Amino acid sequence: MLTLVLVLGIAAVTGSVLVGRNGVTQLLTLRGERQRLGQEAVALLERNAALRDEIQHLQSDDRYLESFARRELGLVRGDEVVYRFHRAPVAVPRRP
Repeated sequence: MLTLVLVLGIAAVTGSVLVGRNGVTQLLTLRGERQRLGQEAVALLERNAALRDEIQHLQSDDRYLESFARRELGLVRGDEVVYRFHRAPVAVPRRP
């Protein structure tokens, strides 16, 4: 009888560890979340480094600043003339 009680007790503890609120499934879930957060942190650190480099270029490199202003803001110099061309609508070929 004592053996049966001990086996049931061990089985209950084992079941609780495996599927309980703070059991192995929770541990695996937390490990996956930690892995995802680590990857996200690395991506953010890389993005921050790229932004720092861009800030440095914008503050110190006039050519880079000019190309940025032209590309991102559409700016032109005072002595330049901007030509805008309208595209003709593209005709869709009909199938026989």
